[in-house]
Amino acid sequence: MSEPPSAGRFEGKVVVITGAGTGIGRDMTLAFAREGARLAIAARRVGLLEETAALVEEESGHRPLVFETDVTQEAQVDRVIDSAVAEFGRLDIAVSNAASAGQDLYLFEQTLENWNQTIATNLTAQFLVSRAALRHLMPQRSGVIILFSSTAAYEAFPRKSHYSASKFGALALTRTLAKEAGEYGIRANCVVPGATATELLTGYMERVAGERGIDPEEVEAELGANSSLGRLVAPSEVTNTVLFLCSEAGSGITGQSIRVCAGLSMT
Repeated sequence: MSEPPSAGRFEGKVVVITGAGTGIGRDMTLAFAREGARLAIAARRVGLLEETAALVEEESGHRPLVFETDVTQEAQVDRVIDSAVAEFGRLDIAVSNAASAGQDLYLFEQTLENWNQTIATNLTAQFLVSRAALRHLMPQRSGVIILFSSTAAYEAFPRKSHYSASKFGALALTRTLAKEAGEYGIRANCVVPGATATELLTGYMERVAGERGIDPEEVEAELGANSSLGRLVAPSEVTNTVLFLCSEAGSGITGQSIRVCAGLSMT
């Protein structure tokens, strides 16, 4: 769990987080709640989302708004953002965290369905969240939008063309967003995790281990050994970066892609 350095940085702030059912999304939700934020959270798997909401209510006494959401669907994304504003009266921070690994396929066998679905979840959804948020943030001339990429955007991995392309797109979208929104006092940054100990990574390690006939722990050790710190990243380390970028301490930072990868990627 995250250990924010100061309490109340987001007292009275309204925060929307997608992909909040597990992993980094759940960790961010809890961290924002501890620091006073009012939350609207979204994900496809409503059971996991309700678990996150229960944890928030137990810790903070406030229950977040919960939305079962397919982030690739325009109307569903708009509903999340608009409902948060209707309930709380404003929006301050939008965090577009939902992601999909897709199916690992070589380019010559890649399917259009797998390609399109991965792009839709990892890139188009970030556009939809950003656009819906801007409609509320621009009139109030303030706010923060956080997008998510991956160190896979900077590296070439066999069978990851769909994933790497979607994550590279998030970098460019962030820069354009920051340029367009800056005159309205809105900041936009992209957080770029490396191999992070989440459900998504666990699934990947299990698939790779099965293909190679080894234990998932061996795959985890290999991934960690490739980083400068010799380990995976904890979700809380990503969360703490997000909270910094959304706080007044990060008020001069926009249009940047910040890697949280234990030194896995430096180029």
